[in-house]
Amino acid sequence: MIQRLLAGFAAAIAFGVVELALWLHRAQGWQAGSALVAAASVALMAHAAILGQQFAIGAWQRRLARPDLRPGLAAALRAWAGEIVASLRTFGYAQIRYGARPLPSGADASRVPVLLVHGYFCNRGIWHAFARRLAARGHPLESVNLEPAFGPIDDYVPVIAAGIERLRARTGATRIAVVAHSMGGLAVRAFIAARGGEPIGAVVTLGTPHRGTWLAQFGFGRNVAQMRLDSDWLRALAAREGTRAGVPFTVILSLHDNIVAPQPIQTLDGARTIELAARGHVELAYDREVWAHTIEAIDAARSGCRASAAGTRPGPR
Repeated sequence: MIQRLLAGFAAAIAFGVVELALWLHRAQGWQAGSALVAAASVALMAHAAILGQQFAIGAWQRRLARPDLRPGLAAALRAWAGEIVASLRTFGYAQIRYGARPLPSGADASRVPVLLVHGYFCNRGIWHAFARRLAARGHPLESVNLEPAFGPIDDYVPVIAAGIERLRARTGATRIAVVAHSMGGLAVRAFIAARGGEPIGAVVTLGTPHRGTWLAQFGFGRNVAQMRLDSDWLRALAAREGTRAGVPFTVILSLHDNIVAPQPIQTLDGARTIELAARGHVELAYDREVWAHTIEAIDAARSGCRASAAGTRPGPR
């Protein structure tokens, strides 16, 4: 569903750019090439302005939560520029091209199998770059598309369960690691609360709104309503999950997250928390330092995530 929506949005934006370019060319006498560049620049600046507004709100929320945190203007500008690139890459290309395709996967039985879980208004395509990195290390991979896209987060529990079982069946692993971006981390917590943590040896969350986000009040969907700051659903999830069945969590967050704010509170009791700066929300899925921290957490779970001696078997992802 998300793939089709994004393809439609991309087509609509491209149509608007062409129409503006034609108007500049025919009505204003611009050269065709200059008109097209100008029209595309308008679209890019509008996108950058929307992101800039998000970063401003994020900075305000960060100051309210932790007035002592002052990451600096240079870091904020770096986060803004990186998020512009990452968001265009994700919503204009990766999720349209790779959303319905199997991601790359390794076949090394000595490596921890990994399930990749995306966030709100995304699909598995956001993971393509990181999946290539993990596959190059030999990690067997599985991924999911969380549907319905705008439904309640608890509806994703069977989707995650199916992804885990596909990966365990293909690899013979007793337990696997899960890496989740944004809302995906909440879906994984909902899975553990509902079905226990026996098949999961470690969880890494990237930019997950564990306490909710101020911006959720402007979003669409039942899942967005559940991600409002300290929502009833989040409180109920915390009560249901207890100690999260003893599953070790690594929480990676950015102090410049432009979607999940206030940023400093987005952690979990008992979790290892890695606090970064100068990264936007979507960029967390592409950042190489984030990858390094994630891989470190995955490797640390190796002893509890053993594959069978027979190794891995190819299968759909």
